[in-house]
Amino acid sequence: MAAKWYPVIDYALCVECGTCSSFCPHGVYDLKKAPAPVVVNPVNCIDQCRGCQSQCPVNAISYVGDTGDGSAEGSCGCSCGGGNCCG
Repeated sequence: MAAKWYPVIDYALCVECGTCSSFCPHGVYDLKKAPAPVVVNPVNCIDQCRGCQSQCPVNAISYVGDTGDGSAEGSCGCSCGGGNCCG
């Protein structure tokens, strides 16, 4: 689990489709607020996992801890099945 890696939602882009909330198997999102994505358990996010980001149709998800320089890429060990979920 990660304390310095978790999703941040750009609500200006988000269309509240619920894809990220329903996709994440780690309990990061508050399912009671779905389809609006509300991060309630950021420490449950798996370090370097990009599963919910890879599912977002409008690219409204970024991550705290992602420097954008490629240093966050690599194997996250997540089994969420998000395709390119780990970098």
